[in-house]
Amino acid sequence: MYGTAALAWGVFATAAHADPVTVQLFYTTFGGGANVNAVTSATLNGNALTFSGNHNIATTTGADGLLFLPDGNLAIAGQNANNPAQVHEITTAGTAVASASTTAGSNGSYHLALSSNATNANLYTLCNTNCGNNFTRFTLSGGGLSGNGTQITVTANAGSAQVTGLIFDPVNSTWYYGATPDNSISGDFGTVSFSGNTATLTRLLSNVPAHGVTFDPFTNDIIINGGTEIEQLDPTTGMIVSTVTVNGDEFDQAAVDGKGHLFVASNNGNLVGIDYDNATGHLINGAGATFATAFLAANLDDIAPLSGAGAPPVPEPASLALLGSSLAGFGLLRRRRDQA
Repeated sequence: MYGTAALAWGVFATAAHADPVTVQLFYTTFGGGANVNAVTSATLNGNALTFSGNHNIATTTGADGLLFLPDGNLAIAGQNANNPAQVHEITTAGTAVASASTTAGSNGSYHLALSSNATNANLYTLCNTNCGNNFTRFTLSGGGLSGNGTQITVTANAGSAQVTGLIFDPVNSTWYYGATPDNSISGDFGTVSFSGNTATLTRLLSNVPAHGVTFDPFTNDIIINGGTEIEQLDPTTGMIVSTVTVNGDEFDQAAVDGKGHLFVASNNGNLVGIDYDNATGHLINGAGATFATAFLAANLDDIAPLSGAGAPPVPEPASLALLGSSLAGFGLLRRRRDQA
């Protein structure tokens, strides 16, 4: 049985072990104009979050969710600006590569999810709680967009069937979903089972902020967020192990770097950064996490993943490939960080 016990968050205190981390961010803004952008360097250092090289790279007809396709280009969800709505593929320099159509019944293309980083992966486009019980699947070819989407019919065992967040957990080979409206902390979270062109939802938690859903390879936990809250969920126990509340924010999508650092975009323009590279991997100050927030852009919408499916492809140097081959025989032990 999935529980709802949570640890409250108050004010984060600076931890002595906090380490600075710098990442490149790609993000979208809503409301038209220069809506696909990048930050050359976003640096999280304890309670400070700073940006360098914040610049526009493209303007697409509608922009919401974004992620990296296996071919190294960006996929941009085109909202409901087109009929049917579009998904755009552009290079990181902003050059248009391709566009593909969702199904007319999908009522828009907002958040995105990728099944894996394989060149023949599935790309899913989700609506924004206005789509009815369906979303769209694209089968990639050579790692990029190829052909229009197929409608996926959604059925729910309980709760809402209007999916806003979708993520694959490679540790337990399970799809998870969130179904929470914009700027709300009351929605559903659960598992997804795919069969052909049908997705069946099994609700595990209700009254949770699951507008966005992120898999964290650092803890093997699931990060959900929406409205003013960010929650960390252990899928093994079904328990929420930490909760962050930031009054005034309107959290949309999040990204983790896989090394204990979380970034969450808020529609009020703020970006929140949390360093939880500590003994327990909790987001709360009692576990030594540090918290920072800074204004990034007006009408901030979503940020692209930094790790896992949908993150920038990382070329493997020949020397590292050779080392990896030599170590393969020893196996790889993956364990969840202590959540006690």
